[in-house]
Amino acid sequence: MQGISTSKKEIFNNNNLLLPNMKKRFVFLVSLIVISLFILSCTQQVPEVVEETVPAPAVEEAQASPEATETTSAPVVETPKEAKEETEPVISEYQVFQPKLKYEGAYNGPLYATSEQVGGEFSMEKYFSNLDRNGVNWFVGFFTYLEKPQEDSLVTSRGLGRVIDAVQRHPLRVVPYYNLGMGGKEVEPLVGDKLTALYTQMIPAMKEVAGPNFLRGLGEIETQEWSVAHNDPKVLQLFNLAKSHTINFMFHPVASKIEQVDQITKAYPTQNIIIHMYRDDLDKSRSRLIEILNSNKNLYFSIDAAHIAHSNGMDILYDYDESSAFISEFDTKYKTMLNDAVSDYKSLVEGAPDKVMWGTEAGPEYSFEPAVYDRLIKMSRELIGQMKPEHQEALGYKNALRAFGNGVALEKNIVVLDNSNWEDCTGDQIGKCDVECGVTDETKDPALESCFQACLLKEKCLDVLEKD
Repeated sequence: MQGISTSKKEIFNNNNLLLPNMKKRFVFLVSLIVISLFILSCTQQVPEVVEETVPAPAVEEAQASPEATETTSAPVVETPKEAKEETEPVISEYQVFQPKLKYEGAYNGPLYATSEQVGGEFSMEKYFSNLDRNGVNWFVGFFTYLEKPQEDSLVTSRGLGRVIDAVQRHPLRVVPYYNLGMGGKEVEPLVGDKLTALYTQMIPAMKEVAGPNFLRGLGEIETQEWSVAHNDPKVLQLFNLAKSHTINFMFHPVASKIEQVDQITKAYPTQNIIIHMYRDDLDKSRSRLIEILNSNKNLYFSIDAAHIAHSNGMDILYDYDESSAFISEFDTKYKTMLNDAVSDYKSLVEGAPDKVMWGTEAGPEYSFEPAVYDRLIKMSRELIGQMKPEHQEALGYKNALRAFGNGVALEKNIVVLDNSNWEDCTGDQIGKCDVECGVTDETKDPALESCFQACLLKEKCLDVLEKD
């Protein structure tokens, strides 16, 4: 989609990285990252780049379209463990639930979302209320952190602690994927040894805290904004890293590099790979994409609600920064957008019915408001309902369930400090921790920064730069 990447990245970065309210902390953090990158580039051993030659809690009142009705229905019968090989997904130790919001003529079964951003400031419990109301049983969730996590400093508002808390509250529903939260053109200068080194140091630290089976993939890696080839050795370092940890991968290709998608997928046959594309890239590569999907058992495509709600060459979800403007355009152009989406995606689904999945790609903070989220799901369900009956469940959840299974469950109980009601740190609190840890504007010692963050935890306040 032309023109979308910049606004999308701005929103993501604003939510997850730099909230520039405190100049001193901003300058310090930037300096810290630069120094860390320099040290890592000199000392961090990076994996050898060798491309393989082979190939329900109480929910808020729904504010969806008037056509929506809340219903209750019997849970889906669990699929027997003796299910036919590669025809039916196996569901074990999890009770599938149906949506409370249903729509005439739409697909009204369970959903499995495969492109979800979970690093924002929105409440995770409100997010799960959205999921519960709309029958979204499982999701592949992209989360981020930039500091090595430690079990005694996990909080519910950010990073690994945010995801661990969600998993403990909702076991077998979250499929965690990790990215650094740095996407787009601004990170391209780091692609290669420096970027790989950052991932290399974070993954083991996360495994030490959450367990070896917690992390399921890397992504979304936003290769669409990099000038370098998708299969450039510098990019393949990340694929090699994922392979070394036996985890999967998601990235965002462009039409002009579609052959590289085929080459990558064949080079990493043991990894399941999810891709999605902007609508214009899909239009330019649809026929070849279908061939590539069908010729690679491990490649899948996610059709996302943010791309479904598409008008005048733009994903309208990323056109706005508040709900009322979005809702106005969404409701006004609903039928046209839905018809266009059916035209764009139906041939893809029919061409590769076992390889296409669904997600939301919701990112802006307002997209998680019930009135907005419910609309995204409504359009998605009506789109799925326009597919052949035999393809609807596969697109809605069965393809993803077969490929990725249930979400994770923790092997041990981990205490995550609930800081959802904490206030922003005052100047006095910041100053106290600066003095206690010997932090100055010129400080570039990671140990002192760790001390500073631990001090803020004791103060029970939120450093503005810590907010997701």
